[in-house]
Amino acid sequence: MNATPLILKNPKGWFAAGAEIEKALTLLSDGAFKLFVYLCLNARRDTGVLETTQTELARGLHKGTASIRSYLREMDTAGVCHSHFSRSPASRGHIEVTEVFWPYRKPESEKPDPAAEAFAGTLKKLLQARPCIQSAFSTADEILARHWFQSGVSLQRIERAILLGCVRKYASWRNHSRQGLIHSLRYFQSVLVELDQQDVGPDYWNYLRLRLDRMEKLWNQDQAPVAPPDREPVNTIQSPPAHSQTSPMSAPPNEKKGDDINDD
Repeated sequence: MNATPLILKNPKGWFAAGAEIEKALTLLSDGAFKLFVYLCLNARRDTGVLETTQTELARGLHKGTASIRSYLREMDTAGVCHSHFSRSPASRGHIEVTEVFWPYRKPESEKPDPAAEAFAGTLKKLLQARPCIQSAFSTADEILARHWFQSGVSLQRIERAILLGCVRKYASWRNHSRQGLIHSLRYFQSVLVELDQQDVGPDYWNYLRLRLDRMEKLWNQDQAPVAPPDREPVNTIQSPPAHSQTSPMSAPPNEKKGDDINDD
């Protein structure tokens, strides 16, 4: 007598729960194991990586963010996963399930490129240096940084794009006090494209650096998390030199109140 074949009620969204899950069950506490299962169901199957925030994890598991941090530390200590988050629970980061606990084969890693890694590290420091940027330098940021490196985009151009984008952000804050922080490297991608069409001398960039330093000092003195440096008049930003056909410090891009560039 032939056995009746099993038919899945829902053929989508399945995860290969085998020896890896069983091993994690013996190592983790109930809360940490529940988080591990959540990661397995939501992480990319080809990489074992989930990009998220601690706030989203807490909401998905009906736990507090302090509990989520505790579970992540437990899993990291047990070698189950590695997480990368900033101090803010709302900041995006990523979690990667380790090879031992991931049932799917991951693609072979490319040979590390020291030059590309140094390039990405420099961009990370440039982002961290600005108060208006709150970025954990996510996997998406690193991918974009490596893409720029492979495309031959110079660090000077990117530094200038970050400089210009931050000045515009402070100007936008001056008029829209509830504007949010910058959360990713992708925010500056459109500014890079714009700079390709500009011809501005070094004197202007030196001036803009001094201008940004003054705006940031006022911002730091204000000590408000997202309040604008309202002592800084916006309309005193000088135009670039006459040889520039188009001013890169023209009116800030049309940003609606609370509408930030997508960080996806």
